[in-house]
Amino acid sequence: MMKSSVRSRRADRFRALCLLLGICFSLAPVASRAEDSSEPTRRSGRVTVDAGMDLVSSYIWRGIYLGGPSFQPSVTMRAGNFTLGAWASVDFVASSYKEVDLQVRYQWKGLTFQVSDLYDEGSTSNRDVLTSRNYFHFGADSPHRVEAGVAWQVSRKVPVTLSWYTILFGASDVDTEGRRCYSSYAEVSYPFAVKTIEMRAGVGVAPWKTAGVNGAKGFAVKNVFLTAGRDWSFRNMGSFRLGLFTQLAWCPFKEDVNLVGGVSLRM
Repeated sequence: MMKSSVRSRRADRFRALCLLLGICFSLAPVASRAEDSSEPTRRSGRVTVDAGMDLVSSYIWRGIYLGGPSFQPSVTMRAGNFTLGAWASVDFVASSYKEVDLQVRYQWKGLTFQVSDLYDEGSTSNRDVLTSRNYFHFGADSPHRVEAGVAWQVSRKVPVTLSWYTILFGASDVDTEGRRCYSSYAEVSYPFAVKTIEMRAGVGVAPWKTAGVNGAKGFAVKNVFLTAGRDWSFRNMGSFRLGLFTQLAWCPFKEDVNLVGGVSLRM
């Protein structure tokens, strides 16, 4: 039984990788033609800082419900192709969820590479495996998760984005038998506009087993989503922007659905 289960897990991973590679190779010829006709990427050494805050009716992460109405502040600093960012989410009704993420990204043409430190001390997914929730604790039971990822936008003319993210460190990525799962998430998304409304549709999957209460036992469709939003700027208010957005997200894996509304403030 043990050997058969191992073979089954390997088969799930192989099928998932074949699926993603098949999508990539099928889009590659389109990407090469489009990139040849696009404008060269502009580079600038100027440092810019952006700050903002979202107020959302519920916190949904990759199709999974994590918290109720939440404040989600953020700040980013950009220098050339590098971006440093900090993002947080706090459930302000039940005060049961707190998350603070740090991220560094590097953009090269249509590729974006990123490494993120995901710290949360109140999620049900890691409450049963963490004995320490201290921020500066990085042992075997650390509440931190380190995730590496890459996203590829095919081109400006074909703005399909393929992305892949994998957890490399953290107690909540270990299963009940003490084995690291390297929990991963792959997504295909496409932006479009309907009159003045900016929209995005996409599908996200877990290519193999993931750890935690919300973990999948194998390949699973986690996130089928459609977002819609619009921003407004105002005279005599500089870079300040106000936005409204909604997201309809189905999670076939959890047999769940969520409709989220939010307000964003940017400066």
